[in-house]
Amino acid sequence: MYKKIDFRVRPPYGHYLTMFEQQQEHFARLADAFDLPLSESQRTGSLDQFVREMDEAEVEISVVPGRKAIGVTNGEMLELEKLYPGRFIVFPYIDPMDGLPVKEQVDRYLQTGKCRGVSIEPTHQPSPYAFDHPKAFEMYEILQEAGLPLFISYSAKLMELIDPDSVRQLGVVVYRFPNLKLVIGHGGWPWHREVMAMAFNDPNVYMIPDMYGLAGAGGEDYVKAANTILKDQMLFGTAYPIISQKSAAAYYETCGIKESVLSRFFYDNAAKLLTL
Repeated sequence: MYKKIDFRVRPPYGHYLTMFEQQQEHFARLADAFDLPLSESQRTGSLDQFVREMDEAEVEISVVPGRKAIGVTNGEMLELEKLYPGRFIVFPYIDPMDGLPVKEQVDRYLQTGKCRGVSIEPTHQPSPYAFDHPKAFEMYEILQEAGLPLFISYSAKLMELIDPDSVRQLGVVVYRFPNLKLVIGHGGWPWHREVMAMAFNDPNVYMIPDMYGLAGAGGEDYVKAANTILKDQMLFGTAYPIISQKSAAAYYETCGIKESVLSRFFYDNAAKLLTL
C-alpha cells in the first residue's frame, strides 16, 4: 500500500450531502459498470465513516473542490477543514461571471493562510461559460501570478451539450497562461489524448483520471501516460462519492502503473503541487 492524496473528493458534508440523498441510483449504476462495490459512506452519507474509509485506503489528505451547481458554499467547506484538521484541503469555488471582484475573493481566501488553489466548473454551473471567455482571463492571470493551482472539472459528462470545441477553448487557456498550474479533473475524457498533448507540451498541466481510468474506454491511455510522458503530472483522484476510495486505490495499485512511478502518482506529484 502507498500513502495517498486524493485530489478530487466531494465529501458528505454541507450541500454535498444532496449527492448522497439524490444520486444513489447513479452510484449503483456506476458501481455496476465498473464492477465495484459501494462503500458504507457512499450508501449512508456518513462523514465519520468516510474519514474511516480514508484511513483504510491510506489517504492522508482529500482535496475538496467546490461545486456551485448544487449550492456548495466555500464557507461550509472551510468549516470541514476545521472539523478534521489536516485531512481536507479546500479549493474555493470562484465564478468569474458573477460580477464579484475576483482579486478580492482570491485575496480573502489567501488571508486564511490555507488557500492552496481555486476550483471552477465552467460547463457545469447555473450560467455556463467557455474556458476561454475573456471575463475569466483576469482570474487566470491572478492565479498565475500567485502560483495557485486552478482545478477544472472537465469531461463530456459535465456538459448538457457535448461540445468538442471545449478542447480548443482549454488549449487557448494553456497557451495564453503558460505558467498557470492547471489540474484537470475527470481527466478531460473523452478528449483525454488532446489534454495529454497539452500536458506533454506544458509541465504546468496536471491530469486526474479518476473514474475514467477505471477500465473504461481509453483507460489504458492514462496508465501509459503515467508511466512515461506524464509521470510527474498524473494525480490520484477518486471523484468520490462516484467511486469509493478503497476501490479506486486497489485498482490503481494493480492497473499497470509501474512500481517506480506509483509513489509519484499517489502522493508525490500532489504534495509538490500543493507545496506540502
